Amino acid sequence: MNKTIFIGRQPIITADKKIFGYEILFRSVAEENTSGVSVSDNLSATANMLENIYDTGLKTIMGDKQVFINVIPDILKRSMTELLPKDKIVLEILETSTIEDNAISIVKEFKNKGFRISLNNFAYDEAWEPLLETADYVKLDSKQYPKTEIKEMFMLLKGYGAKLISSKVETDEDFRFYKSLGFDLFQGYFFQKPSIISPVTLDSDYVILLNIFNSFQSNADIEEIESLFKLAPDLIYRLLTLINSVAYEFMAKISSVKQAIALLGYDNVARWILTIVLASKKSDFRSDPLLESALIKSRMMEDICKKYINKGLADKAFLAGMLSLVNVALGISIKALFDKITIDPVIYEALVEHKGKLGELAGFMDVYNAADYNSADALLKKINPYASISDILEMNTGALMYLEKVKKTGLV
Repeated sequence: MNKTIFIGRQPIITADKKIFGYEILFRSVAEENTSGVSVSDNLSATANMLENIYDTGLKTIMGDKQVFINVIPDILKRSMTELLPKDKIVLEILETSTIEDNAISIVKEFKNKGFRISLNNFAYDEAWEPLLETADYVKLDSKQYPKTEIKEMFMLLKGYGAKLISSKVETDEDFRFYKSLGFDLFQGYFFQKPSIISPVTLDSDYVILLNIFNSFQSNADIEEIESLFKLAPDLIYRLLTLINSVAYEFMAKISSVKQAIALLGYDNVARWILTIVLASKKSDFRSDPLLESALIKSRMMEDICKKYINKGLADKAFLAGMLSLVNVALGISIKALFDKITIDPVIYEALVEHKGKLGELAGFMDVYNAADYNSADALLKKINPYASISDILEMNTGALMYLEKVKKTGLV
């Protein structure tokens, strides 16, 4: 059966919720049945994934972070990873691997070559003892064991010296628990959910940003918008830096906020302001997983809308994707967010009332991001019977490349 391989990624995060690296996810879709999506770890799929990485370029998809790649010793024996940059790659030995003397020798050989080693979804077994002594990272599946047993395993493993990763962390409460135990790194989508849904007082930075966003949504004139920018000199500097960046390459020398807005256009500046809301008070926005998720989600919703729904709704789809995570950054409900900003009724209905085509699209993105591909395919067919998960996976890869380009050009 012929299959197409797509590359995705999931952040691996530090205790202060900064991106340390990514685990590469490679998904296959059978050409004869595009609704059948699987996350594959077999030899053929890994070979195809590595071929795609070589063709596209690792930095194009992953930026400059550490990259965890799932492998089995047989993959290493075939020298498929030799061209990968050793300083950026962590070879993650799958729990399904057969561990015997030859496999142990191969893993140690690659460790000596300069690759780092991680043990994926680890469950203690005597056969794995030599690899525990070699590993730089050990990953524990937080859903596989009760918390009392995780604590016992943590105490057992920390003596080996490897950094410990808690995976499949889905709530902020779980994150705080595993952090309190002493785990070094974390993986999961807990950072996409508000930990506190309650009235909050926004600081002046957020108030200015939301007021500027509101002014664009209400079609205020440029003089009014400029007056709001003047309340935040650092924002003016960032806007002028943006307009002169390689992203736009305007020949004109920008001398005012009005000129910058006129050249960039309302929609582009509104998108940029929303991005800044998400990135505010982050010491390094390029390591913020929430910002990444928002940009990827908004780009995918825009692309899906253009192809399968209505090109005229594409800009609203982008804003809906971004706004669906702004409330998480602020720690409030989506409805509370919309009490503070002026927004198109179509976006409000989509995100608060789950109505309309954009509401269906937002619902699709939720189940897609949860890797529930059967439900995602059913929702996608409801949006457009001719839509395919294969196309969505391709759009996801495109969104990752878009994100890395955004980082380089200084959009945020």
